Amino acid sequence: MRPLLLAAGLLALVACRAPEAGSAPLKIGSYGPLSGPAASWGVMLRGMEAYIDFVNANGGVHGRKLAFVYRDDQYNAAKTPLAVRDLVEREGVFAMVGGIGTANGRAVADYLAERKVPFFTPASGAAIFTDPPRENIYSVYPRYDTEGRIIGRHLAGTLGLKRVAVLHQSDDFGAQGAAGLAEGLASAGGELVLKVACQASDTDVSGQVSRVVEAAPEALVIFTAPRPAVLAVQRLHALGNKPQIVTSFVLSDAVMFQLAGADVWEGTLTTSARVLANSDDPAAVQYRDVLKRHAPDLPVGNFTVSGFAFAQPFVEALDRAGPDPTPEKVYAALRTFHDWAGGGPYWKGDGVNPPLTFSDTRHLGHDRLFFAQAENGRWRRVTAWLSEDSEPTTPNKE
Repeated sequence: MRPLLLAAGLLALVACRAPEAGSAPLKIGSYGPLSGPAASWGVMLRGMEAYIDFVNANGGVHGRKLAFVYRDDQYNAAKTPLAVRDLVEREGVFAMVGGIGTANGRAVADYLAERKVPFFTPASGAAIFTDPPRENIYSVYPRYDTEGRIIGRHLAGTLGLKRVAVLHQSDDFGAQGAAGLAEGLASAGGELVLKVACQASDTDVSGQVSRVVEAAPEALVIFTAPRPAVLAVQRLHALGNKPQIVTSFVLSDAVMFQLAGADVWEGTLTTSARVLANSDDPAAVQYRDVLKRHAPDLPVGNFTVSGFAFAQPFVEALDRAGPDPTPEKVYAALRTFHDWAGGGPYWKGDGVNPPLTFSDTRHLGHDRLFFAQAENGRWRRVTAWLSEDSEPTTPNKE
């Protein structure tokens, strides 16, 4: 009997030990458009992969490597459930991190909740994901209605651009951004003079552009995928009738200069929810170094920065959760973030996100943005961090 008890005790000790370097990797899943009308966004997945490769190269999390497995859903919400089921049921992913798209995330959110799979930062600012808080969803992706209010207050209150139009996608992304914009404008004495909708897959927006020209706004705000945004701005530029263009942070990547033409995109304002990829911020410098070492084929840009932004806090939560993570331990670890501004294990100094705070009642880590402007084929930051409660300054042309 004594040898049996000793053997049982040894087995218990082995079971409680931290995973060794040879342990099976912990699988992290995601999905996004690697092809299709929104393929420009797909590099966010590659950005996450580069950061995870960086973590693995430094020893993993508690000695355990991470495996990042993702699927191409072509930004088609009808295809997302099949991709996610494959990741959960066949690949056995522990968590879903950064799946791209509002309708896409909506299509799988309930399934992931039923399967008790953590869903960290669905890449969407739709209110449905964080208001009210869901047990398995935490996010660092600001809400679109908040973004709209910040843009509206900045245009009308700071820049003195009172008459504003919006081109928005026909989904929660576009509708909530446009609604917030109207509220922000009204709060600063501005007016939304035109709302015109499009689809992400549209290849012709000339009708929408004609309505914008007729409305003669001082600024046009765009809440769409890259393709219709590029088509609209190119058409306005060709007509010589381009108002101040302002885009959601979903169009804040340098690829927009290539897609539209740097001269066409010149002067465009965008918001950003994380450090600019080409800036001198120490986090951006470190991001570029990691990208060069672990994904040298990837372009430096705010979309790949977004991949880092999604992965850094999740990997930090895994580290805080201990050597045997469970969904509940990860949620508890996230709730210990109080103005956390790091970049996860092995990262030096601040990460690419602004400070993050989570709690039982707050599953959205931050809701701040700043503005950047297109200048000679690059983004230049032109404001401090802003919230929807930030007071407009004296009108000026930044």
